[in-house]
Formats: sequence, C-alpha cells, structure tokens
Amino acid sequence: MTSLPGRIGWSVTGDRTLDFARDPMDFTQRHIKAFKSRMFQGRSMNRPHAFVASNQGLKEVLEEKADMFSMGYRDFGYMYSLFGDLVIFSSDDEALRLRGILHKIFKPEEVTGYMSQVEIVSTRLLNTINDRDIVIPYKMFKLLTTQICLSLFLGLEMESAKEEAKAIIELTITHWHGLISVPVNFNERLLNIVSKRLAEEKSGFLSVVREAEFQSKAEMANHVLLFVSALIPKALAALMTSFCLELAKPQNAEKRRKAAQDDRYLENVLLEVKRLWPPFLGGRRLAKQDVVIDGYKIPAGHYIALLTRAANCDPKIFPEAETFLPERWDTCNQLDRERVWTFGGGPRMCIGDKFIGKIIKLIAKHLLQSYEWELVPNQDLTYKWLPVARPKHDVEVAFTKIGL
Repeated sequence: MTSLPGRIGWSVTGDRTLDFARDPMDFTQRHIKAFKSRMFQGRSMNRPHAFVASNQGLKEVLEEKADMFSMGYRDFGYMYSLFGDLVIFSSDDEALRLRGILHKIFKPEEVTGYMSQVEIVSTRLLNTINDRDIVIPYKMFKLLTTQICLSLFLGLEMESAKEEAKAIIELTITHWHGLISVPVNFNERLLNIVSKRLAEEKSGFLSVVREAEFQSKAEMANHVLLFVSALIPKALAALMTSFCLELAKPQNAEKRRKAAQDDRYLENVLLEVKRLWPPFLGGRRLAKQDVVIDGYKIPAGHYIALLTRAANCDPKIFPEAETFLPERWDTCNQLDRERVWTFGGGPRMCIGDKFIGKIIKLIAKHLLQSYEWELVPNQDLTYKWLPVARPKHDVEVAFTKIGL
C-alpha cells in the first residue's frame, strides 16, 4: 500500500480546476508522466481529489469496492438544482429502489417497442442525405438524436409538432448551459411540459413511466426531464460523430466495408469507438472510508475523479492503446470487453447502456448499408473533450449513395 503521489495544495491557490478544464488530456498525461503513475492526487473544484487513470483502478472503484464510495454528485449543488431528485444523486437503499424502477422501464420487451420509434425517426432524417452531400456529422447527429429523444421520451410527432419541438429544444439548450456554465434554474418550464405530456400520452414510453412505481409525480417528472434534456442527445451525437469520422479516414475504408457486411465486426467497431471516444471524459465518486485502490491508499473524504478515457487507453490492458483497432476484440483483448468504462460499471452502471448500444448500432447500420463516405480534405480533426468529446471545428464529410 502506497500513498498517492502529488499534493492536495492550498485551498483556492492550489486548485487545478482551470488547468484541467483547459486541456484535460494534457493535464492527465502530464501528471501520469511526472508521477510515473496512473493514480495521483490534487485539488479540483477546491476539494481534495484522487485522479484515477488506471483501468484496474476504475474496475476496483466501480465494481470490486463500489460499496466504499458514494456518488458524490449531489455535493456539487448546481447539478442537483437543475435536475432535482434523481437516481444519479441517490445512494444505498434509495438508489436500489430507483434503479429497480428504471430497469423495469428499460426491460427488453419495452426496449423492443421503443426501438421501432427510433427506427422511424432515424430513417426519416438519414434518408434526407443526398448523393454527394457534404455534411457536418456532429450537427446532423445532434439533430437526429434530439428528435429521437423528443419523439420517444415526450411522444412528440416531429413532422406535425415542429414549432413545439423547436421551443422545447431551445429550453433544453438553455437548461444544458446552466449545467456546464453558470447555474441557471431554468427547468420549471421544461418540467411543466414534461408533466403535461405525462398526463396526456396514452401509449409509448410515457405510459410505461406513468405505470412505474415512482413515489410522486415530481420524482417521475424529474427522471423524464433527464431523458429529454440535452445530455442524452449530446452523448449519442458524440459517439456517432466519432464513428463517422474514424470510418471516413482513407486507411479505414476497408474496415467500413467489412462493418457493413459483418454484424460481429460492426459491434467490435462500435466498442472500439466507445473505448477511444467516450462522450464524457469521466465521472466522480466520494470515498466513505479509507480505501486502497490499485495499490494506493485513498483517505476517507477524498473525491475520486474517474478518468474514463485514460483508463480505456491504459497500455497495461490495451496494446497499441491509442490505435483504432476493432480486431483487438477478437484477438489480444477478447476477454476485456467489460473493461471499457464509457458508461460506468458495477452496481451503478448506466441503466441505458444496452439501449444506447442498440440506438447507435441501428443508426450505424443504416449509414453503412446506404452510403460510402470520406473526409473533405485538409481539415483539422483535433478533438475537444469538454463538455462532450467532439471535434473542435465543424469537420465535414462527403457522402455518396450506394448503388447510384
């Protein structure tokens, strides 16, 4: 057992929040190199943090020693003010109760019904891509995934309710800005819309939610708000953008064609995208007691910064860790499919992980079977990682319809 390398530093003056926010990848790699360790400590958001960038470290925090940590999100009150009582802020018995409710909402037979709606919305929008169209993938996928979420989770018919959808999208954008910058208590109007739709909808997702065992209408509405907020569309759009851009590279043309024909290989491609480009850089926990993680002692009261992307690229687990290599999942990493932490792991893993996977696969298959695509030459493909992983610039891709 070893003490964490690094210093907590003085309050305020020793805080490294801005250093991390400016370039989280550089921050992480600098500290790994300086301490010769993928575990280190520092002050962030003016609180002591253990930064966990090792794959084994995340496995222990999320799975093997999960009961030694609380979620730690509620302590940062601006998130709670925007979403209210949610499963992500709950611990112990309360978390088990809410997760049990959500698992029933997303049980396989319900998801099958949801996917038919996802397919209708996806087909309608993706079929508007014309031969030789030049598209900015992130903008296209953000529009698509927003329409999916509003159609599925609010029951909006996108073709006949365009003005209502536009107004709700503007509200979700404002709500998102409150999440990532100055807190803005702007969720009352969104909650009113959610409550109204919950009362009116007679079928689909909202009818399933209405029959769920939430303890109050407010608790029910808060969880629907999470689903219709900008959080999920941005995560889905980020993953689809990374998929699209990576397979647009000339060296990956054959991988793209193989993914169009081989379902197993497509799943490997999508897992590799999740590994290299998680939408969100990491997560958070709070140590309830002294605990040893990956050989390092973490004191009680330390927050844990889970550096998901760094852990997904830990060279101890993944050879050629920074290389896009879908083949790894049938060769050197065939036993490591559960060590991609993009949507968490263990008892607090994202409940919608499998549903998200189905949505992404459906969209990917439609593109692969309908189009070839390539990058417009001479573009800067540099990524930014906050608030979600996506290109810094509006990267363009040229689509060609198959069979024309």
